Amino acid sequence: MRLAMTLLLSTLNLSTLFASPALAFEGVLEASLSSEQGVAAQVRARYSKAGDVRMDIQSTDENGAPVQATTIMPSEGEHYYSIAHDKKLIVEVPYSVLSTRSKQVTGSGDNANLEMKKLGREVVSGVETRHIRVIDKDNRTIIDLWLTQKYPADLWTRAFRGRNLGLEMSDDERSKAMKKYGIAPGFSMKMRVEQAGGVPVVFLVKKVQRVPIPPSVFALPEGYERIVGPADSQP
Repeated sequence: MRLAMTLLLSTLNLSTLFASPALAFEGVLEASLSSEQGVAAQVRARYSKAGDVRMDIQSTDENGAPVQATTIMPSEGEHYYSIAHDKKLIVEVPYSVLSTRSKQVTGSGDNANLEMKKLGREVVSGVETRHIRVIDKDNRTIIDLWLTQKYPADLWTRAFRGRNLGLEMSDDERSKAMKKYGIAPGFSMKMRVEQAGGVPVVFLVKKVQRVPIPPSVFALPEGYERIVGPADSQP
């Protein structure tokens, strides 16, 4: 399921294309990742008014035991933190690593071999959305997005920027690819990814709520070992 997670998360930036600057969002996002085998992970992201982000992913290991991983991304400073609670380990990673990764993403939006379909409107978790299907012919992948303008389009990018998503194309290049098809910006309430020969995976947002988030949520846990990780280090 780790491969499925990577594949699905690598599509998250599609929903942030052409996003207009939004007022600072403070609140919580809750979602699930599932496949035909059932729910594989629960995701909870929290955002401070100052721009800090904490993302918690609850999943299970090969033995069915619960595993929780956390990423804390401060709005200030030069590092973010990946936390493995089962190992009581904090890995400190420079934000510069994200810049290095973005330079390695070289796919061209001008040459993207995509087909877009607008499939109408649907209600997802109580929110009206636009259903868009993206057919990536080069990678033999079908991506369904259910988009809304009710929430800031960059919430996904902010939550997952500390994870190695394996993107083939940068946001700017994806913008070029999508702009040709007249796709309006939006936040993805639901995403479904199906790759040839793979198991379809679905990301479903259960709730987005604007609520005050106390600063303590973004503090590093005490009693954990703290190390400086290599460029691709994620516990």
